[in-house]
Amino acid sequence: MEIAQPTLTELFKSALARWASGVSVVAAEAAGERRGMTASSFSSLSLRPPLVLVCIDEGANLLGLLERSQRFVINLLAEGQQAVSNHFAGRPGTNLDFEPLNPDLSIEGALATLYCSKWQLYPGGDHRIVVGQVEAVRLGKAEKPLVYWNRAYHSLR
Repeated sequence: MEIAQPTLTELFKSALARWASGVSVVAAEAAGERRGMTASSFSSLSLRPPLVLVCIDEGANLLGLLERSQRFVINLLAEGQQAVSNHFAGRPGTNLDFEPLNPDLSIEGALATLYCSKWQLYPGGDHRIVVGQVEAVRLGKAEKPLVYWNRAYHSLR
């Protein structure tokens, strides 16, 4: 009996799972509709001007909002905000007993909130690369970040 070999896609996903990353929630609002999405594919891009990028799946509900909106917010989550991350990843739990997005699209307890104007959207395979210019920053407490590695949340020591 022949043993099935992993596909390139399966190997690629396994390789990416071995890369630890912080967890962010990207949020946008357009025409009264507000939406947020958990994203680990967030990165700084430039200091002058201050640019960040986040990669959004072409099928994500948030993408249409980002296309219509001129602004978006990126919240960098702190250790202990797993329930918030899960909520915005489409796995809402019963232990989230508050409105996760404030009126300014920030998240209470986030390590930092970046308020961005939309710079540009670029194609990126099955994702869209969303670049934003940081217009304002709100710093939260200097705590440990929420870390995602090997398909699970972890703590820094």
